[in-house]
Amino acid sequence: MKRTAIAAIFFLIACVANADNESAGWRIGGALAYADFERSDGSIDDTSVGFKMFAQYRFNSWLGAEGAYYNSSDFSDDLTPQATGGEAKTSYKGFSINGIGYIPLPGDRIDLFLKAGYVDFTNVKLQVDGVDVNTRTEDGLTLGFGASVLATDVIGIRAEFDWYDTNAADLWSFNLGAEYRF
Repeated sequence: MKRTAIAAIFFLIACVANADNESAGWRIGGALAYADFERSDGSIDDTSVGFKMFAQYRFNSWLGAEGAYYNSSDFSDDLTPQATGGEAKTSYKGFSINGIGYIPLPGDRIDLFLKAGYVDFTNVKLQVDGVDVNTRTEDGLTLGFGASVLATDVIGIRAEFDWYDTNAADLWSFNLGAEYRF
């Protein structure tokens, strides 16, 4: 139900946005994602390098919508000092949908943006010593900001910072990658 409501909101925004031909269009891209993760219970506190792929439609000079797939790679920590012992591992894989607001700047080579949306991690696994202890889904809010700089007329370098609202942990990600503009 949540996903349907959020999709409907983005659809309505898309319908009322007046596209100007200069800024409107599709963008696709990918990035390496350097993530910092800490479970609420303190059992895992680690960083990893994963990846993110996205597709975005920019409606006009100030508004866009983006869908993305995020894969954190594995976060792990040694539980030996704790009662359970062993090595714990977890990873986050899932999809997000974001509304993007662009900050007006003079010129057309640099885009600064803010984004907010919904994330659905469909495959969150917790393993201790290689044995699956828990597999679940998590969903929640995602917030971020970033910049894209055109290197050519259609290829841009993109850097962004994302925060994911998860129930069991603090998850932050810095992404550096490229985008192609249609």
